[in-house]
Amino acid sequence: MERSAKGSRERILAAAEEVFAAKGIDGARVDEIAHLAQVNKRMLYHYFNSKEDLYTYVLKVNFEKSLAAGKKAFSEKGDLKQQVAEAIRNYFYFLAANPNYPRLMAWEALQGGNYARKVLPEIWEEGLPSLKAILEEGVARGVFRPDLDLKQVLASITTLCSGYFTNKDILAILWEEDPLSPDNREKRLKHIIDLILRSIVI
Repeated sequence: MERSAKGSRERILAAAEEVFAAKGIDGARVDEIAHLAQVNKRMLYHYFNSKEDLYTYVLKVNFEKSLAAGKKAFSEKGDLKQQVAEAIRNYFYFLAANPNYPRLMAWEALQGGNYARKVLPEIWEEGLPSLKAILEEGVARGVFRPDLDLKQVLASITTLCSGYFTNKDILAILWEEDPLSPDNREKRLKHIIDLILRSIVI
């Protein structure tokens, strides 16, 4: 029973992520999520009180996965520039492997961040010290610029990385080739890493 309940909940979350990423919270319908998850609506409401609660939880799970991807680079001591580059690489390829994430963020931005506001600050505060410590160490050791603005650095990283995936279809028209091909993804990643490191390294 416990295994079955866990399976139902996981299917609901997976289905909800797909539907919310495709249609946003306003366009999503609980009936569609339940059908995709192969559960009835009563089961869905057993785990999540409302569509809004389910959407908020989907955002929370995705924010946590995103944070975990970036933090992997800081788990071992080493060259500070390399750690920052690796954090960007981890985040970039997290986005590549989780195409629903950029779409969820785009929808949430259009909605004014009303639901992200409920869960993101706590997750952000949990993950911020890791990157902040690396940047502060870099400043103290004379590797990074002393006037670094952490908020601006993070905004640049997230915007440059996520923007590439949300704009992939437009880029495909302009480039007349697939932006998500392995070669193009790696070229774009290298460009982003170079831009960020040039802006923070002395």
